[in-house]
Amino acid sequence: MDFRITEEQELMVQAIEEAMTRENLEPYFQDCDKNHTHPEKWWEILKELGCFSMFLPEEAEGEDGEPGGGEGAVTMFLVMEALGRCGAPIYLFWDHVKADALLENGTKEQIDKFMPLFFKGNGAFAQGFSEPTAGTELSSNTILTTYTRRNGKVYINGHKHFISGAQDNDYCLTLAKNSENPEQLTLWFVPTNVPGCKKEPMEKMGLNMENVNDIWFDDVEIEESDMFSFEGNGLMATSKGFDYERLIDAFNAYGQALCAYEDACRYANQRIVKGQEIGRLQLIQNHIMEMTMKIEAMRNMLLHYAWNKDNNCLTRAEASIAKQFCSESANDIADHALQVMGGIGYCGSRVSRIYRDLRITRISGGTGEIQTVIASRQVLKKYK
Repeated sequence: MDFRITEEQELMVQAIEEAMTRENLEPYFQDCDKNHTHPEKWWEILKELGCFSMFLPEEAEGEDGEPGGGEGAVTMFLVMEALGRCGAPIYLFWDHVKADALLENGTKEQIDKFMPLFFKGNGAFAQGFSEPTAGTELSSNTILTTYTRRNGKVYINGHKHFISGAQDNDYCLTLAKNSENPEQLTLWFVPTNVPGCKKEPMEKMGLNMENVNDIWFDDVEIEESDMFSFEGNGLMATSKGFDYERLIDAFNAYGQALCAYEDACRYANQRIVKGQEIGRLQLIQNHIMEMTMKIEAMRNMLLHYAWNKDNNCLTRAEASIAKQFCSESANDIADHALQVMGGIGYCGSRVSRIYRDLRITRISGGTGEIQTVIASRQVLKKYK
């Protein structure tokens, strides 16, 4: 495996870091976090840099027929590393993973409708899997949202929970079970800005630049043509994307932790106590060493697994290991960084924002506990 950065990748990283430095976006991010608003100014910069189209499959097409860039996971890692280092809310940067499932399972009409939105950096549609009774475990026993056929139409009823980005999207790809055959779980593109649908933002401790919602469906009428994939294939239609999504979750955790780590190291060299930099104190050096070991281990692991993804050999266990290790390590790093920076870290620094935002990484996309179950089962199979 050769993890040396290509010239094209190096130029791309430089362009990102130069744009972020030139714009001095940190005060803007602070305002967006305080006001719970999406960072549109930053989003436009990403669009100008081509960050939305470059990760879409080459067979994808925008409104003008432009193809996707077809860049892989290693490049994705480098982009998120560069953005994370600059303190950007990279937890927002993952919607493109939906494009693969759309191309594989969507109808031509669905692809033509939603794919161009990805090129613009729009989410295109939210994903409605979780419910108050269904989080990590999605099954006909836990999913209570139903679809019912009546008079040539389909009607959706139920309650979706913890749905990211629903306020900004007109559609939600909704997992529901057949009211006449509850074992059939099927995905439907359901409009959300219509009578019978109610969206309500949820309060959160972090992720303030992203909206997370409850959604209620009360006899929302759709057509048979709104079915995604085929009936009863609701879980399998998007399952291939779960592993890549978990790898990107790990990229996100690493990128945010990298920012906290580097801020803490800079602070340790600048803060003077009793005539010397606190970085010369052994107890502070212990914090620096703990963070450095985890940063190095995360980076090496993620480059390895990103290479595996690009070469079609990423395993489900590896995706779960990456998410589990990086989410735990990133939270540890944020805690060490906050301790090094003391009061200034707690009051108003971006490390305090990162500390809050990182906590969800141990929960979203499958909790650390379920990642342990997934990975350990795969590991134990090797030794039977």
